[in-house]
This record gives sequence, C-alpha cells and structure tokens, in this order.
Amino acid sequence: MVFSHVLTGVHVVIDVVGLPGNFLVIATICMESRFHVMRYVLLASLAGSDILFLILGNSPSIASTAQERWLYGETMCKLHYLVLRYFYLNTVLHLIAVSYERYSAIVKSPLTYDSSITRSKVVVIVLIWTVPFLVCAIAFFRQAESVFYHPKLFFCRAASDAPTFHASAAAFIVIAVPTSIIFFLNWRVLKTVNAIQFNDQPVIFLESTAASSNNGPSQHRRHEARRIKDRKAAIDVCIVMAAFMICYLPEWTDFVLHYFFKVEFLSEVTQTTRCIYYISSVTNPIIYSVRKREFRGGVKRTLKRIVGLCAILFSSGTDNVIGVHELRLAFTGIPSIAESRAAQVAQHTDSLDSRTLNIPKGIEINLQRCHPPTEEIVE
Repeated sequence: MVFSHVLTGVHVVIDVVGLPGNFLVIATICMESRFHVMRYVLLASLAGSDILFLILGNSPSIASTAQERWLYGETMCKLHYLVLRYFYLNTVLHLIAVSYERYSAIVKSPLTYDSSITRSKVVVIVLIWTVPFLVCAIAFFRQAESVFYHPKLFFCRAASDAPTFHASAAAFIVIAVPTSIIFFLNWRVLKTVNAIQFNDQPVIFLESTAASSNNGPSQHRRHEARRIKDRKAAIDVCIVMAAFMICYLPEWTDFVLHYFFKVEFLSEVTQTTRCIYYISSVTNPIIYSVRKREFRGGVKRTLKRIVGLCAILFSSGTDNVIGVHELRLAFTGIPSIAESRAAQVAQHTDSLDSRTLNIPKGIEINLQRCHPPTEEIVE
C-alpha cells in the first residue's frame, strides 16, 4: 500500500513537471522567430508527442495506481498498451529525424544545407506521426487477444506463444536498428566537427596573430563559434538520445524477458520500470533549458509574455466587476486614463481664461469693452 502511494506521487510529479515544461518548449519555438528552423520544429513536434504521451499514458496510471486496480475498462486497458507502443516508435523516429538533420547540416552538405521548412520536410513530420500508428494498429488487431489485464500491475500486458528464437529478431528490430542508426549519425557528426576543429587550429592561430598585429577584425572567431555551436548541438542530440535510452531500457528488458522468455519479475519491479519509462517525457525540456543558452533566453522571454498576457486578461476580467477606477486606485493609487485626460482638458480650458494668462489690466478692460458680457447684450 505504501509503495502504491509513493509510485502515485511519482506519476503526479511527472505530469506536473512534464506537461508545463513541454508546453513551454512549444510556446517558445512558436513565439521566437529564430527557432523557426527544421531542427527546432522537430523538437517542438517531439514535445507535442511527450505531452500526448503523458496525457494518454501517464495520467490514467495515476488513479489506477492509487486505487490499485484499472478503472477504465478492458478496451481502454488494451488501448493503453497500444498508446505506449505508439509513442515509443514516435519518439524513436523523432530522434532519428533530428540526428539526420544534424548529419545533413554538418557532414553531408554543410555548404548547401537549407534549414528552412519546406514541403518535403513537412511530409517527413507527417510520416513520423502516421507510420507508428499504422504499425501499432496492425499489430494490435493481430494480437488483440494476447493483450490481457494483469491484476497485480494494474495495466495490460501481452502474452505470446512464439518460439524463443524470435526474441533476438524482435529485439534487433525494435531497439537495435533505431539505436544503431541514431548512434551512427551522431558519431559521424561528432567526428566531423572534431576533425574540422583540429584542422583549423593552425589557420586560426595565423589569423589571430595577423589580427592582433593589424588591430583589425578577423573571421576566425566566427568560424570557431560556429564549430563550437555545431559540436554542442551534436552533443545535445546525444544527451537526449541517452536520456531516452536510459529511461526505456528497463521497460524494454522487462518486456523482452517476460514476453519471450516467460520470466516473471515482482510486480513492484515492473511498475517501477514503467514509471521510469514515463520520466523520458520530462527530460527533454530540462536538457534544452540547461544546454542551450539561446533557448534558455527564449524561454525567459516567453514566460514574461505569458505572465503579461495573464495580467492583462486578469485586469480586463476584474474591470467589469469592480470598475477600472477602483481597481487601479486599489493597487497603484494612480488615476485612470479617463480621469487624467479629463484633468488635462480642464487645465487647457482654464489656461485660456484671461485670469490665468497674466494679461495687464488696461488690455483686459479694452477687451471687455470690445466684447461685453452676454447679459449687457441682452439688455
């Protein structure tokens, strides 16, 4: 009972941290024009995948873990199993796409690569979302009968009578192939960036010497900044991939050993591996904010915009209840805009009066003779 309560608290923390963090990633990339490139669009798409994964995968597990039973019926239990498999493939395809984007920009065609969003790149994003759905739907309808509710785990698991030798083929397809692709692409990127930096050292030294002697600007600093930025971007992708693999490996190991080799772990162990798998949706916003200085600055600006928008909406909503004048005087003590403008108009009218213009008495008398009061004209 205590273990269920602790695990429920962990699930709640994952939602509380992951949902706002991923929403903030999407908002920052949408609001900052500098992030409207393919690499950040893929990161925004991955953040959207994490949000749906937390809503459809982690959120139902909160109440079920707390109540120690599945609360949403047999059909939803099987669909929950499908959701987990779908978002695993979706995340893997996102990581492959991001790795290939860095590979194209640094290794394949660094001089001609265009990071802008084109029609073909939009098609790639659409395929990232549709291909896992087709794969999981076909597998689900073929194996729907083998998915059953496990009363000690509070969610559905799969059972199979497949031969044991199929385990190696399934493991190779599910995890070894995508991991190898991601590792190869990022290894080539890091190798290329390091080789360029090593080969540019003599040139950079000569340029810096010439610049110091002539007191003029040099280009080596821009080249060096670009190399460092490319290398850091490649390392960031490796960190994201490593965080995902660390969070997924326990769940994958438990699944393979149970599904193919009929190994039964304690229910607490399986529930813990599933909870660790959900943590993968929280790591990406933290990595972006810590590793990327420009992204961290964009997040701060986005937060300021959101806070300002909320303040405007709050003030507009309370104006209809207690009035603009009372609201502003209650919080700031400053008169309203309507009052200040009325005071300015009154001051301007008073300034036209002869009494405030310091007109000599003789001239004022003459003016009164030329323009007698209205009462005298009536008489």
